[in-house]
Amino acid sequence: MRRVAVWALLAFCLMIGREAQAQEPTYRLQPLDVIHIQVYNEQQINAILPIGRDGNISAPFVGMVKAEGMTTGELEAYLAQEYIKKLKLRDPKVAVWVEQYRQIRASVTGFVVQPGVYPDFRPGDTIITLLSRAGGGAPDRADLRRCTLRRAKSRELIPVDLFAVLVKGDTSQIYPLEDGDELYVPEFSKPFVMVLGAVNQPGPVQYRDQMTIADALTNARGGIPVRTKFSEIYVIRRTPAGADRRIRIDFVKYVKKGDGTQNITLQPGDFVYVSETKTPNFNELGATLNSAFFLDRLVRDGFFGIRIFR
Repeated sequence: MRRVAVWALLAFCLMIGREAQAQEPTYRLQPLDVIHIQVYNEQQINAILPIGRDGNISAPFVGMVKAEGMTTGELEAYLAQEYIKKLKLRDPKVAVWVEQYRQIRASVTGFVVQPGVYPDFRPGDTIITLLSRAGGGAPDRADLRRCTLRRAKSRELIPVDLFAVLVKGDTSQIYPLEDGDELYVPEFSKPFVMVLGAVNQPGPVQYRDQMTIADALTNARGGIPVRTKFSEIYVIRRTPAGADRRIRIDFVKYVKKGDGTQNITLQPGDFVYVSETKTPNFNELGATLNSAFFLDRLVRDGFFGIRIFR
């Protein structure tokens, strides 16, 4: 009989082990989770219970227990002590596992492939899981650097740089999903780079993440033979205060010597001016830029059709 009891206990442990194996041992129980409580060789203590919105369960022969915030292991230990006190059981083998996790619904809006509300997330899923469900950011339009996350019943917008998460491996901004979360992915405020001067097809070029000088020149169909001075390229970056920052580029050093500092990464809204001379007229360039900034706004606002070179 003793051997039979040992085998029965072993079978019980194996069954519980299979249930617990797929569950996160550090997961803390939440309202609306459904849990299963079982005690070895005590058939009367076998119950499937929902955790109420107040975080409590009505445990068999124990009464109301605050289960919210406990792990299944902590709840097992607590119930074991209660059954020793109230039912005079000796060393009760208590097992608790999550029968059904509460449903987590979250939404994503803005410039993603498939915006909408998505159900059936599991504990441990993150905003990256949500973004993946939505098909990722809309190509060439989503500004992953300026996303925001809003929790349910909160007006606070949490800034999230998903570009840093996905490209640079920044794990500090991978927020776990909570029920009612809303992730917003905005559009680039200036999703173009303007290429001007001595190139074959000057005009707006649609911005892409990590776009470089070489990419912009390729999109503009390269320089004009004899006329183009690749050693005199200027990137003009307008600051929020309205001032222009001018960055000189000697692209010849990049082509002939592999100097990567001369092939900088561009930002949305940059202007790339390719000179025809070693001494460009910056007064004339300033007038061109003012017109180009106005043109850029028209392009972004969609007032008329302009071919966006790819």
